[in-house]
Amino acid sequence: MTLTIQVPKNIGVVLEEKARNQGKDVAAYVENLIEKDIDRRKTLDEILAPIRKNFADSGMTEEDLDALIKSERQTMWEEMKSAANN
Repeated sequence: MTLTIQVPKNIGVVLEEKARNQGKDVAAYVENLIEKDIDRRKTLDEILAPIRKNFADSGMTEEDLDALIKSERQTMWEEMKSAANN
């Protein structure tokens, strides 16, 4: 795919300098930037954002969440202990 874009002169100057510092031409430098953006892994904040939103929307308090986690942890421990005894 061929893509042609217009950038302001000041951005063009920066792109040329950064490309030169990496021993690349501007096209190769910009292509590398695009590849990095497409291939980049999500940050932890990006991954957790929907979970945080769902938690906030749920109306559950942090104390409620702590109690739920403790309860589930206890249930799992009891199930594991029961399975080990059988």
